[in-house]
Amino acid sequence: MVDATKVSKIKIDTGYAGVKEYPVFSRPDGKTAQCAIILGKNGSGKSTLARALSVDTKSTKFFDLDKNYLGSDCSNVHVFNEAYVIKNFRISKNSSLEPVILLGDHSERMGKIDKLREEIESCKKEISSLKKNILDRVFCGNLSVQNDAVCDFTVGDYVNSCIENELENYKNFNRFNPDDPEGYMNVFEGNRYDYNSYLRWVAQEYFSVWNAVEEERGEIDEIHEIHEIEEIEEYVEYLKGIESEMISCNQELNRLLDAIYSASGNYEAIGNMELLQNKRWETARLISCFIYSKYPDLHNESQHGITTEKECQEFQSLYQKKLSLEIRYKNEHEGLIIDQKKESIDSVIQYMNQWLSLVFGKNSIYLEADQDFGYKVMRDDGEIPPSRLSVGEQNILSLCYFFVNLCGGGKFDRLFAKNQIVILDDPVSSFDDSNKYGVTSLLGYLCQSVLDKASKTKLIIMTHDLSFAPNMSKMIKAIDDSKLSCWELQKDSSDVLIKSKFEDIDRYADMLRIMYDFAVSSQKNAVVPAPNDVRRVWEAFLSFELGETSIAEMGAMKKLSESFSKDKQIERFIKIFIPQLFINSDSHSKSQIMNGNMYLTPTLVGKPYEDFVKNIVCCMHIIAPRHIAWRMKKYKGEGKSILKFVKELDNLLKDVLDSPKIVTAMDSLGEIERLHRMRHRGGRVPLNIRRQAAKR
Repeated sequence: MVDATKVSKIKIDTGYAGVKEYPVFSRPDGKTAQCAIILGKNGSGKSTLARALSVDTKSTKFFDLDKNYLGSDCSNVHVFNEAYVIKNFRISKNSSLEPVILLGDHSERMGKIDKLREEIESCKKEISSLKKNILDRVFCGNLSVQNDAVCDFTVGDYVNSCIENELENYKNFNRFNPDDPEGYMNVFEGNRYDYNSYLRWVAQEYFSVWNAVEEERGEIDEIHEIHEIEEIEEYVEYLKGIESEMISCNQELNRLLDAIYSASGNYEAIGNMELLQNKRWETARLISCFIYSKYPDLHNESQHGITTEKECQEFQSLYQKKLSLEIRYKNEHEGLIIDQKKESIDSVIQYMNQWLSLVFGKNSIYLEADQDFGYKVMRDDGEIPPSRLSVGEQNILSLCYFFVNLCGGGKFDRLFAKNQIVILDDPVSSFDDSNKYGVTSLLGYLCQSVLDKASKTKLIIMTHDLSFAPNMSKMIKAIDDSKLSCWELQKDSSDVLIKSKFEDIDRYADMLRIMYDFAVSSQKNAVVPAPNDVRRVWEAFLSFELGETSIAEMGAMKKLSESFSKDKQIERFIKIFIPQLFINSDSHSKSQIMNGNMYLTPTLVGKPYEDFVKNIVCCMHIIAPRHIAWRMKKYKGEGKSILKFVKELDNLLKDVLDSPKIVTAMDSLGEIERLHRMRHRGGRVPLNIRRQAAKR
């Protein structure tokens, strides 16, 4: 678990893009923030960051303010994202939400459970000690022999399985019965047999094969009786052959068991089950032969039984005691959980409904208790399964449920006292404005606890929403400005995060500035505004100034020209300008495709496109003479006053009014056809056009 209180920087090895550094909690004043807001466009890497922190991997590393490494443990990092919503709501088949258990005043009962747990552990240690003593006695304390390899296990492992079988009275089960899993040490249960159950299962044949082993060994009974060189060579060759055959038989037995699990428990599907039984017996025989030949002292110690009657009685006594303690522990633990659920449900519902009312209003969506101590989702028209809620409702409910789950095993008043990092990845996605306001209010309310002096929680809020980011920033600053850091996420930059003042972010002004510079600049290297950005700016302007939402409302534009009837130059310009809005189709891909422009090459390029942008800027300046200038005030640090912007726009308008003209795609037709021909012939677009496109 990482110490969240010390985390200042996070490094993530993305693999495909190398190591990226996220100084999320660092501040310009040298302090460590407790809450970070990260603004990033879709595709900028927010989800990548959330995923890297939601899974405990070695690719994520935490560092403090002094760049000291804090580890890679993400176990106390909790992420709310789309995956959380899908898991708990969208694909959930449950009609109600799972209960969340909070701690109540059960100290006496918890003490009793802890004591039972300690007694169980003590019993387990005594049993382990008994088995170890038997194993040491059998090997005469020779640890090196215990570690010798036999197939893919050791001699000690195999003999220990024999000891466990004897102590638990599991031996000589020669009959296959799928309904008697005990007889086969549960080797046929579960998704796959494990290492221990496999050894126990094979070791059941350990004593039933000795007659066959002794017959095969014949006169070579013990190694110390071998004197002749020929006999020694014969023994060595024999041992090699036995070992090779033993390994092969063990592998074949594993393949047969794998076939059973591939058949999903349908034992008949793999054919003759007697083959499996015979292969087990043969494997045990070869292992016994190998041990008999290589470790004669071990054979002498174990051929008539490994454990003594006293040891078996001691084991049975400890084993029965352990079983009794485990039953008592289970009953006490289950009873405590039921009582905790009963006591928790009222508190959980109280807090959840309080949070839901902040978003939806009172009793719009709320929770009630169900019979299994979970929570039913209710609306005015009755109960509704969580999966039937709208996407926005699911997101809000799951966000509240996420915070409730953070309390699991604790109390609500200690929710943010835990040492943890909480990450909210786009918590307002898919919300309308009213619900977005509600979620913002809810998070602002919770942030008061996050930023409390007793809090050990750090919060990261990631969003692509340009209104949500500054609103959250303002609320958190009102609580404690010294504990907040604000960032913008960069997709293609050496600095993944850059410091930001969200109140200064104005995408409309940024696009308008590019149009302004392009229209008034005499420089050839001015950035060319993208046609779709020009369209977006024009639509926004129409909405701001004229209350129109269409890119070109003919009726409104005609009325506009009439309102300037006293100024013949402006009236004439607007009448000429109106058709251009319908002729230009740069942002309408459908019409371009219908006309054969499969590559969506701009219909206006070069001088015609420049004239078109100038006309747009001039029209905006005519309608609202201070609109563009005031939007440019965020750039006043460049040495330009608002009056300077107005003067430049006045000069541009004068030039355009002196010589107004209709700009159409026909002016660029020859150039566009040439581009099409070059592309079809495999040629390259001219350098000046490629540079122009790159600047967009």
